[in-house]
Amino acid sequence: MKSKSNSDERQARDTVTLCREIEKLRLAQGKLRESEERLKSVVSRSPIPAFVISKDHHILYWNKALEQLTKIRAEDVIGTSQQWRAFYGKKRPCMADLLVSRAQEKMAKWYTGKYSKSKLLDEAYEAIDFFPELGHRGKWLRFTAALIRDEGGELIGAIETLEDITRRKKAKEALLRAHKELEERVQERTAELAQANEALLTELMERHRTQKALKQTTDHLSLLLESLPIISYTRKAGDNFSVTFVSSTIEEITGYPPRCFTEDEDFWTDHIHPDDRPRILDELKAGQEKGTHRYSYRFRVMDDSYRWFSDYWRVVQLPAGSTNYIVGAWQDVTEDKRIRQEGELRLQQMIQTHKLTALGEVVAGVAHEINNPVSFIAYNVPILEEIWSTVETILSGSSARHPDWEKRGLSFEEVCRNMREIISAFKIGANRISRVVTSLKEFSRSDETTQKKLMSVPEVIAGALVIVGAQIRRTVSKIEQDIADDVLPVSGHFQKIEQVIANLLINAHQAIPAGRKGVITIRCRCIERLKAVVVDIEDNGKGIDRKIMDQIFDPFFTTRRDRDGTGLGLSISYGLIKEHHGLISVLSRPGRGSRFSLYLPLDGETEISLYPAILCIDHNVKYLKELKANFVDAVIWRSEVQDRPEDILQFLGQHPEVDIVVSEVRLRGCTGWTLLEKIHAKFPLLPVILYSADRKALSAPPQAKALPDYTLHKPFSIDKLQKIIHDVGRQQL
Repeated sequence: MKSKSNSDERQARDTVTLCREIEKLRLAQGKLRESEERLKSVVSRSPIPAFVISKDHHILYWNKALEQLTKIRAEDVIGTSQQWRAFYGKKRPCMADLLVSRAQEKMAKWYTGKYSKSKLLDEAYEAIDFFPELGHRGKWLRFTAALIRDEGGELIGAIETLEDITRRKKAKEALLRAHKELEERVQERTAELAQANEALLTELMERHRTQKALKQTTDHLSLLLESLPIISYTRKAGDNFSVTFVSSTIEEITGYPPRCFTEDEDFWTDHIHPDDRPRILDELKAGQEKGTHRYSYRFRVMDDSYRWFSDYWRVVQLPAGSTNYIVGAWQDVTEDKRIRQEGELRLQQMIQTHKLTALGEVVAGVAHEINNPVSFIAYNVPILEEIWSTVETILSGSSARHPDWEKRGLSFEEVCRNMREIISAFKIGANRISRVVTSLKEFSRSDETTQKKLMSVPEVIAGALVIVGAQIRRTVSKIEQDIADDVLPVSGHFQKIEQVIANLLINAHQAIPAGRKGVITIRCRCIERLKAVVVDIEDNGKGIDRKIMDQIFDPFFTTRRDRDGTGLGLSISYGLIKEHHGLISVLSRPGRGSRFSLYLPLDGETEISLYPAILCIDHNVKYLKELKANFVDAVIWRSEVQDRPEDILQFLGQHPEVDIVVSEVRLRGCTGWTLLEKIHAKFPLLPVILYSADRKALSAPPQAKALPDYTLHKPFSIDKLQKIIHDVGRQQL
């Protein structure tokens, strides 16, 4: 019995000890979570690009500053070990990976002559290296990696911070080159002076004084030129017009140093906008016999955007036998152009506003004139209906079989039916006139000063159809509406959104060529994950040329200038949607049609952030991961036996940012050909690419009603798929 008692006491002590250990572990875990939250807050809010990895090399944090530097979103890489993708073309360890692996001895292999141990932090290293994969021309980065340990000293991961020093590096290199050139010139000049004859000393002294005066004059002139907001230049007159001098101000405006213009005789020409280049070269050749010249053109600067340049030049006639030169000045007038365009846009908007105001007055007058006879009709139709009901009852009782009916070629039943139909038509017609007049009055009414209020988007669509429905039915044989039942109200201005939808419907009907069986599809649904209502307006018209896709929302840009097009419809629509903090996107296939989508936040305030995406469907998880690794914007769908095509269609409806579908033919739930047919029926403009290792599976079955945009035999190169996606074109968001 005593032995049993001792055993029970030991068990009790062990239980108490175990409970204490569990409590210590729980407290340690709580502190670890607090530490992680503090680290996450510090990293995510830091303006310095940084990422954190765990001790198993998986990415824990990827802050906003690093997203902007690498153009890779955090959600695409967190949880993976793909931190190398931001900096290198193929997989290799980053400095943080080497620290976590405790492989500091391998630093020399990957960062030979570029790294050093940090003087400020223990267990930290820093390095400077060039990354050709970043940006347009690569970037120089200074990066520091350090280990992260918990309070107990246990390794939990590593953090790596980065600093873009490209400009500093280039400035330092340019300074070193200038210093070296100066030293060489000084040495050459010293050698020449040492070899000079005593007899030339006086002449050299005089020349020195002359050069000093000339230098002062040159310095004053250079200071004057550098202070002016213009770029002075000289070029040869003749055939090639090569630039011989450009003031250093050019680098501030374009990002290119002057030597780019002087060392490459085609540099200036190649950077003129292709649409402006022929005109400028023709004027340059033809204008040498005249005096001064001035013209404007677009010039591509270092970030690949275009700036407007005003070019003012004249030919300097030199003595006979010498080569004439062109002396000129460039001035950046981009801001002036923008201000003028905005002014013109405001003027056109004022004109449109006055037109709408005048239209509102006319509509009010017309409504007043129409309301009286319509009210008369609406008041008398019930009386007529009551009278006919009485007459019909009397006739049915005594004169229904009167022989005069047959003499007149009529029947009592036919007369009664026709009279009822005529009275019903009177009712419908009077009600329709009232609805049209009411809609026109509402459309012309300005709501600039009213507050945003909840509105039903389906009602906005219905109002727009009442206004422009008769006009678009001239070329459209069918208007399909797919309006969901659960569309939530949106905070906004009813008339403004109605104007946008009316503009898009008119554009859709104008895009349908004469003779084609025109179809316009209107979809409206609520997307919970975006907290927004999405409206699609899709047509089967001629589509939009990819060359002008980037210009369609620009003020005054139109392809219908010869048919009274103003180029303001899409520009104004874009502004109205932006006013509601929404998005407007376009997916267009030349020859097949266009789809414009409106994204309206439910609260009218929350900004919507959305990027084009590629939906990849396969049952092979390994291959899906490979596609995801090569396409940052890929969304993967693992095919299962229970999958139905309707599931994927529902996913596409809730993810309108998907603009390309890439699918294996041999899926588990259905075939790629069945899925293709369903997608083309629901979303006819969505490109579909099918692939398979079985060549027979890539052949269209006899009953196939749709064909894919491309088929690929597996295995295929990622470069080939990337080229196909580039050729197909992406949705503009």
